[in-house]
Amino acid sequence: MAKRKYEFDEQKLARFKKEGRGEGHGIDYKPWLTIQDVPSNGRSSRIPSSKIPREHHLLSDNERGIFLLLDWSDNVVDVREQFPLDRDITRKIANEMGVVHPMDPKTRTDIVMTTDFLIDIRVGNKTIEIARSVKSKTDIDNPRTIEKQEIERRYWELKNIDWRMFIDTDIPKKRVENLRLLYEMKSFDGLVVPYPDYWQDICTRLMAALNTVHRVQVKKLIKELEFTQGLKAEDIIAAIRHLGANKVITFDLDIPFSTNVFISSTKQVSSVTPMRNIA
Repeated sequence: MAKRKYEFDEQKLARFKKEGRGEGHGIDYKPWLTIQDVPSNGRSSRIPSSKIPREHHLLSDNERGIFLLLDWSDNVVDVREQFPLDRDITRKIANEMGVVHPMDPKTRTDIVMTTDFLIDIRVGNKTIEIARSVKSKTDIDNPRTIEKQEIERRYWELKNIDWRMFIDTDIPKKRVENLRLLYEMKSFDGLVVPYPDYWQDICTRLMAALNTVHRVQVKKLIKELEFTQGLKAEDIIAAIRHLGANKVITFDLDIPFSTNVFISSTKQVSSVTPMRNIA
C-alpha cells in the first residue's frame, strides 16, 4: 500500500480548489481538509450531523467535543468545519504583523489556513455567521500558535464576523461524553432484530410507560418494563439512548449517564419514530 503524502504544494492546493473544497453550504459543503489529508494519531473522526445530512470531518478530540455541542444546540443551523481562509488576505495580515505566513515545512509552500468551524446560528429572525477555533492548553503555550491565531482573529475581524478561540479546558467534558454516548445510538440501523419494527415496538412501550409519570429514574423504569413487558435491560437502555439522541426524552447532560439518572419525556408516544442514518 502506497504511503499517503501529506505535503502541500501549489499543484495540490489548486486541485483542492478545483474539487470545490471549502465551498457550498449544508449538504453541499466540502471541508478544505478531510481526515485523509492530515496525519492522524487516531483522534480524528467523521460524525454525521443531526441537522445536515452529511458527515463532518473532525481532526481532534477537542474538535469532536465542540462539534457535538454545536450540533446539539437548537440555535445552530449549520456547521462548516475546516473552513479555508483567503490566502491573499492571510499573507497580507502576516506581512503587516511582521511574522512568517504558515507554510508546509517540506515544500516551503504557503498553506491555506483554515478555521476549525464557521457556524450559522439563528438569532431572532435572522441567521448570522460566527467563527470558532479550538486548541489545547499546551498549544497556546507555543508563541507560534499564538501568531497563527492572531492572523485568524484579524482575518475574521476584517469580515465583521465574531471569532473566538476555545481551549480544551473550556469544553464541558461530562456533557460531551454524554452526547457521544447518545450519538452512538442515534440510529438503530445495522442492529440485528428478532422481528421487523422491533425497535419501534421497544420505543413505543418505553414511552407509554414514561408518559404516565413524565419523569422517572432509569433503573426504576428498567425494573418496571422487565417485569410488565418482558423487555431486556440492555434493549431498554439502548432505546433510552436513541430517544435521548433524538430529543424525545431528556436527562441532565452534565452528570454521567447511568441507571441512577432521571429521564423525562418531551413528546407523546404517538410521535416516537426511530431515526435512520442520514449518511
